[in-house]
Amino acid sequence: MISTLLVGFGFSATTFHLPFLNYLPQFSVDVVISSKPDAVKAVLPHAEVYASLEEALKIHDVDLVVITTPNHLHAPQAKIALEHSCHVLVEKPFTLSSQDATELVALANAQRKQLCVYQNRRFDGDFLTLAALIKEGTLGDIKRLESRFDRFRPVPRNRWRENAGPGSGIFWDLGPHLIDQALQLFGQPESVSANILTLREGGQSDDTFDITLHYTDKMIKLGSSAFQAGTTLRYDLQGTKGSFRKFHLDPQENQLRAGLPFDDASWATSEPTQDGVLALVNESGDVVEQTIPTQKGEYLTFFTRLAHAIEHAERSPADASTVIPVMRVMELAIKASETGTTLTYI
Repeated sequence: MISTLLVGFGFSATTFHLPFLNYLPQFSVDVVISSKPDAVKAVLPHAEVYASLEEALKIHDVDLVVITTPNHLHAPQAKIALEHSCHVLVEKPFTLSSQDATELVALANAQRKQLCVYQNRRFDGDFLTLAALIKEGTLGDIKRLESRFDRFRPVPRNRWRENAGPGSGIFWDLGPHLIDQALQLFGQPESVSANILTLREGGQSDDTFDITLHYTDKMIKLGSSAFQAGTTLRYDLQGTKGSFRKFHLDPQENQLRAGLPFDDASWATSEPTQDGVLALVNESGDVVEQTIPTQKGEYLTFFTRLAHAIEHAERSPADASTVIPVMRVMELAIKASETGTTLTYI
């Protein structure tokens, strides 16, 4: 069994990590770092609770450290865990710089430990569906992809993700997901341009962004807005044989929020009314539309594969080395937005 230390006990920890860690028999959450021991004990009565990671690691010999703290703490806490010879699962964003990311990957390799980033959106059902269409060549040569995470939150809230500070703002929140998905599909871009803006009245951090990844033969546009009140466009994929459009978000996050059991028949399954539509042009020049069933999401598979990687010294489901390019694109996008230029990926 994988003895696990959970750093943080807020929304991320209790919604996106603890349900899987409690459900799978490979994991045992034995230690939690939190300033709210009563809240932890109400859920994990047998767990030991500490105020700091350093203190806990002096006392407990755990196998895995799961980091769900505010973004600017990810890199230093991952470093501490690796230096104590622990495997690490760290929430996105992996780090706030590509240099920190590169150094942590080198440390993990030296320690021969797993360093995995929670890029769970690689396991969204709609992303798996999109990836399959591309792999199968259904749309021919891909020329354009628009990928978005929009929401309607016109009024800023008093929370660390929206307040001023390192790693705050919607770009650090959702940008790593959108960029990671794009790079998983198409690899590293040739150049990056971006607009990262604060449009909400009284906003202390960015709440809107539009990023363009430039390739020789295609264009990838990634974005998020705080002012989309209607049904959200998730993907618009265009190729030489046709196009595919998908609205609505993957259901797994809302199901986790609602506490849906993993053995429920509807777990990770999208409603058929939310499936995407494929439009192809036949030999007669007519457009033929077809609904494409959305694949089942696989967040549970992420944690199963992580356990297998730890137990058998195999590659994790989102090895940190694959996320270094994501951090590089994040850096370039921020600089491109600040300077109003298009920057070459190096």
